Amino acid sequence: MSIRTIQAAMGSIPFDTIIKNIRLVNVFTSDIYPADIGITDNEIAFAGTMTPQHRALNLIDGEGQFAVPGYIDSHMHIESSMMTPANFATAVLPLGTTSVAADPHEIANVLGESGVRLMCDRSVDLPLHVHMMAPSTVPSAPGFEQSGAIITNEEIERMLRYPGVLGLGEVMDFLGVIAGDDKMIAIIDVAKKAKVVIDGHVPTLKGKELQAFVASGIDCDHTMMDPRIVTEKLQYGMCVQIQERFFTKELMSFLNTFPVQDRIMLVTDDVPISRLASDGHVDALLRHSVALGLDPIKAIRYVTINAASRLRLHHRGAIAPGYAADIVLIDNLEHFMANQVFSDGQLVAEHGTMLKKITAIPFPEVTYHTVKVPKVTPTDFTIQVDKDKVLANVIMQDGKTSRTTLRQIELNGIDGKLQQGELMKMTVFERHSGNGTKKHGLIGNMKGFRGAIATTYAHDCHNLVVYSANDDDAAIAANELINTEGGVIAVLEGNILASIRLPIAGILCEDDKETLAKKFSAVDRAAKEILRLNHQEVLTFVTLMPLAVSPEVKLTDKGLIDVIHKKFLPLLADDIDRHDTKVDS
Repeated sequence: MSIRTIQAAMGSIPFDTIIKNIRLVNVFTSDIYPADIGITDNEIAFAGTMTPQHRALNLIDGEGQFAVPGYIDSHMHIESSMMTPANFATAVLPLGTTSVAADPHEIANVLGESGVRLMCDRSVDLPLHVHMMAPSTVPSAPGFEQSGAIITNEEIERMLRYPGVLGLGEVMDFLGVIAGDDKMIAIIDVAKKAKVVIDGHVPTLKGKELQAFVASGIDCDHTMMDPRIVTEKLQYGMCVQIQERFFTKELMSFLNTFPVQDRIMLVTDDVPISRLASDGHVDALLRHSVALGLDPIKAIRYVTINAASRLRLHHRGAIAPGYAADIVLIDNLEHFMANQVFSDGQLVAEHGTMLKKITAIPFPEVTYHTVKVPKVTPTDFTIQVDKDKVLANVIMQDGKTSRTTLRQIELNGIDGKLQQGELMKMTVFERHSGNGTKKHGLIGNMKGFRGAIATTYAHDCHNLVVYSANDDDAAIAANELINTEGGVIAVLEGNILASIRLPIAGILCEDDKETLAKKFSAVDRAAKEILRLNHQEVLTFVTLMPLAVSPEVKLTDKGLIDVIHKKFLPLLADDIDRHDTKVDS
């Protein structure tokens, strides 16, 4: 707090701005009451009933609206929007998001430490407060996938010194942690020595295994959540960050009555452009949680003061003297539609529109040449067999989420080639070294799928992934992405139905939200209506089927992975070797 802020609070000098006639949502006391807000030097100097001595250079009438702190997303990945930091800021600031803690492990998997530095440099001086987390697990499953870079404790030590880096990003190799893996322990030790926050990713551990994970120094998780999981993790001293996909009436009712409130947050994690354009950002978390019964003030606390406390942003997250003037004015505590958004005391957005264009720093030319895959032909998608009947390990998807199971299905072989029948073929090409490595897999619950869809945005290593019903369309889709340096594309009978170009590291583009949303809508319609892809969210499906830390079975450029038991599976199996495996013929 500056001397001018103190003087303005005392009435000795005018505030820079007064927002009068608002209903203040106090996240400390959970009260709502009439107030005025005095802002000086980007800080809140006064929040309450003004005296006759108080005056301002600029007066804004809040017209009885609710004033809430700017929303803070305490765990997310900017790259999931496929936009640059500047365009992402332009997209979310009008929705009320004023701060994010971004883990740039997507671009780190392609470009390594230099990619993290590029994201940091392009987030400086934005009206959106972008705080970075140093990516801890690149690749996410060492030995099970090929990334464009490997990050060790040496890179982490340097990144933690970058301006704006708050801590260590989600530690995804949870089995490595509890096994005492040297690489992971060295990375965690660097973060502990630097005294920064350490995020986790622990979807399946409980009991002694979870306690061992927490004992390592990791004290936060954003993966699977229900009342039992939340209780256990809070009992062990963890913070819990709840994604929208885990929102239920049961969980919201539980949160309303749970005695511990200050270690709970709501986060977006990954927000594809489809949801960002249609539903919103943190405002959507507030709307949907409250609609399911969560107390509105609790919901607000989870995305403001709780998030700020977790991130050690001690000057953000509340409307109170000495706090940064990040303020959102809304009509009600049901829809959370932002009418005015203030960032560091400046009115930056009004009624869904930015008031000033954000100038983006371009990405360097080297980032536009990262898809290093030799041209492919239809024969590259052939699965060779030496029998007329084979038993295949098939990834079964559920049409709604990224969770998969294993099933063994008998298939035909004709002239030495596997006949995929009504299954979808999935092929992953390593794209970082140019060595041409590829692996095939098969996906079930895709009856009726035709054509091909391909992407270079594919968690976490972002290799080139092609999903196909026939090899000709698969080759066309793959070659188009190779030629255009990345993106998402839908192809049928040799024709490109729709595409999104992602030339920056194969995962980002320079489009704004509106332009990108239109392109995605075209891809989404083509995939669902023409290619008949059986999944509620096209991007969720195509980007998460290669994620080597997502239960239960996934495919990477190195092969089919049993994620739970952390082992490779053959595509073609002679015997049934898992108790939960189903056999179809």
